Amino acid sequence: MSKIILKDQLLSDERNLLSAYGDLEAHLLFHRGVTTNELADSFLNPKYDLHFHPPSLFVGIQKGVTRVLEAMQKDEMICIYSDYDADGIPGAVILSDFFEKIGYSNFFVYIPHRNREGFGLNTMALDTIKDKGASLVITIDCGCANVSEVEYANSLGMDVIITDHHEVHGEIPNAYAVINPKQSDCDYPEKMLCGSGVIFKFVSHILKEGKYDVIEGWEKWLLDMVGIATISDMVPLVGENRLLAYYGLEVLKKTRRPGLLKIFNLQKINQRSLSEDDVSFLITPKINAASRMGEPILAFNLLKSKTEEEADVFARELMKINDKRKVEVAHIVKEIKKHIKERSQDYLVVAYGNPNWQPSLLGLAASKIAEEHLKPVFLWGRGDGTELKGSCRGYADISVFNLLNNLGEEFFTQYGGHQGAGGFVIRPEMVALLEERLSSHLVDAGEITKSHMCDMGISVDEITMSLINSVQKLAPYGMANPKPLFVIEGVVHDVRNFGSAKNHFEVSFRKTNGDVIRAIAFYRTDESFRRIEPGETLKVVGHVEKNFFAGRHTLQIKLVDVL
Repeated sequence: MSKIILKDQLLSDERNLLSAYGDLEAHLLFHRGVTTNELADSFLNPKYDLHFHPPSLFVGIQKGVTRVLEAMQKDEMICIYSDYDADGIPGAVILSDFFEKIGYSNFFVYIPHRNREGFGLNTMALDTIKDKGASLVITIDCGCANVSEVEYANSLGMDVIITDHHEVHGEIPNAYAVINPKQSDCDYPEKMLCGSGVIFKFVSHILKEGKYDVIEGWEKWLLDMVGIATISDMVPLVGENRLLAYYGLEVLKKTRRPGLLKIFNLQKINQRSLSEDDVSFLITPKINAASRMGEPILAFNLLKSKTEEEADVFARELMKINDKRKVEVAHIVKEIKKHIKERSQDYLVVAYGNPNWQPSLLGLAASKIAEEHLKPVFLWGRGDGTELKGSCRGYADISVFNLLNNLGEEFFTQYGGHQGAGGFVIRPEMVALLEERLSSHLVDAGEITKSHMCDMGISVDEITMSLINSVQKLAPYGMANPKPLFVIEGVVHDVRNFGSAKNHFEVSFRKTNGDVIRAIAFYRTDESFRRIEPGETLKVVGHVEKNFFAGRHTLQIKLVDVL
């Protein structure tokens, strides 16, 4: 049985400090740390010129900008080296768009293959980059973990400018310049920028220092890429990140990029009402599918498409690859479920693998299993590689990083992560012991109880367009600004599984005025919940939202749990 925790109602003094806002808005704002009318105005109405931090505050940025200006003056070959995900690839688009805008053409883009090359710089790639004549490498969303690789680039006579946002552990690479807000001596106030956010700042400073004949504010059109990356990389959507996501969505609603417009069309995304959910669930997976299933440059080419015809080719190929990814993940999930059903002991952790599985798909599969079976999940595979690599996902308040750490070097040659997710390389001789040993660390923890921190309780009659409009004012939602979660009570009208494969679940409620509101859970069925009967009074946990279909908006609940 899930545990429900309701946030406290505001005291009169607390409510008075948010007097400019309605009760629901004030309640949501206060419990997100926005406690006064002034703070609320800044939060709800971020102002670009007021809340955009000067790029000059980055340590190393001036040295990096000077080197880029020098390279362009001498017509040096520049390599843009980005990570292969939905943060790095939009960042590569940002920098290449800038070079094209100012008329500089002596550059190329290199995006490493996820399975063959892995994350960050590698010597094989640097050899290729050198052979193509580059004398300057600019990284995006990677580089700070590549001490030896940067030394190798230096030995080849290439300078490296690192733009990154990952945690800096130990020695900082001896690059020409390192631009990362997480460096201990960096005074940049927003430490949680994504990789594309950092390169956007870098480009903004180059534009300022280079004094190019570019219309003032042109760089704001690049915010569509920053918005995609900021939402995709799950950085906290507060402070400057909220500003970048907010304006990024505004630019996405106006973007004329043929590749994005084609994706909007194929996915039936209404561009004018595009939301962070559209980015997270419909755009990000297509970008990431390129590296999970094929060549990441395909996603870059889509975003850089110049014509509708070109965009159509790349978009349809990405859609096909993403569909293949879905099928392969479904096969993995099916095999894991068979393992769970057949194993002789009901462990507290699911840990399983297959050498044929591609490691790049395992995080997706682990998330699905953890959500359905209510347990931490550890999966491993080898795919085309040589090591058994895995991904893990947590459940409730159990930290998968702590579980990894408990087993440590006895089981893993590499591991890392945080409470909710992690990755590892496991010793082949330890895979048979993994499930039992992980579970043994939870035996003394007692019963695992799933809990939901909910904003408030409401009835289905209170779900109106006015309520949803109030909720929408706090968007975009994400980390540190979670989408409001409600305990919702109503009388059940109907219960069904739907979709061509009957793999989605719906419970509908009838309001006292006769209207019906649907509560939807995708990729879950009635077997995921307790038995529900039409006519019963039911409480569910969920988000309230607008559903745009067939040219009109309707109200619905995104179902999280049934009580």
